[in-house]
Amino acid sequence: MVMRTMPSVAKVILDRQQELAAHQAALDRVRYFNSQMDDPSQHGQRFTNLHEFIWQKAEGAGAEIAVANYFGDYGFVPKSPDNTSADVGNNIEVKWTKHAHGHLIVQNKQYERDDMVAILVTGLSPVYLVMGWMPLHMIMQPKYKHPNQGNYWVPKSNLFEMQYLKRSNYGDN
Repeated sequence: MVMRTMPSVAKVILDRQQELAAHQAALDRVRYFNSQMDDPSQHGQRFTNLHEFIWQKAEGAGAEIAVANYFGDYGFVPKSPDNTSADVGNNIEVKWTKHAHGHLIVQNKQYERDDMVAILVTGLSPVYLVMGWMPLHMIMQPKYKHPNQGNYWVPKSNLFEMQYLKRSNYGDN
């Protein structure tokens, strides 16, 4: 694993074992939910085939590993898919997008804790860019609500720089 910090962005490169862990997590998640490519839980995303579907799940798991690496947890293994716990640590939801200029997107659902934050990650395995973060309660505001989808879209320019998360009220979780 290699990590390099750029202004307001952290570049994280996964090693081969971490990539394999991401693939295993993707398969586990697809099996656990008995997910189908047109499942409503996919929030309207379309997939060409099962391989593309699993690939996207693997990239999401890879992004979780990248965030854990950013915080110094180099042995992190993505959690079993239970939809009740944070992706990383106690309070971090990781949101990955394949779009370099994509938004941090949070679905309109109830989160159990007020101290949860979401972190946007872009890039493709093995190279990920940890772009920034924002507390979920700040994201779930009318100004970020997507007019057609009912979820919340935060532009990268509105995110807080990663270096400030550890120093914030949300950083000790």
